[in-house]
Amino acid sequence: MQAILERKEKITRFVPDLDQLEALGTQIQWKDIENAEAGTVLLLEETDGPPIHYHPKQQEKFYVREGELMVFKQDRWVTLKAGDSLTIPPKTPHTYKNASKETVIFDFYITPRVRFRKMLEEMDVLIQQKKIRGNDFRSITYLCRAMASYPDVTRSVKPPQFIVLVMAFLNKLLFSR
Repeated sequence: MQAILERKEKITRFVPDLDQLEALGTQIQWKDIENAEAGTVLLLEETDGPPIHYHPKQQEKFYVREGELMVFKQDRWVTLKAGDSLTIPPKTPHTYKNASKETVIFDFYITPRVRFRKMLEEMDVLIQQKKIRGNDFRSITYLCRAMASYPDVTRSVKPPQFIVLVMAFLNKLLFSR
């Protein structure tokens, strides 16, 4: 019961710009930082992040404010605790997840600025339209379609980028009327 109250309190005091809690278990508050796309993320307990991907030209830094965040970098998982940070160089495969039973809050900084925020905002529109609801086939095709539109921002490693492109094509074929 105490854990549920603490979770509700964290979510209540976190005022997101993007609320993807229901569909993806995450919320994002944007930070205005020169030459960086940055924000604070609230990630629910036992929630996976994006597929393993890399940024062709950008570096990404994670800084954990509360809880424990598992970050995959290159070929292994690293657990970051409150106060820890980790930098991911360009073209380095990575992702993150919250494997714990507590909500985690972390900051991210992606430099230089490209179109990362625009990509996430496009995904958010699809979530608000209920086109992305979780990890069902239709939702995945919409996520892939959004990712495929931003090859300068992110490219998938697992699944391979060509699968993302095929899924994006299937989305256009099956769901765009």
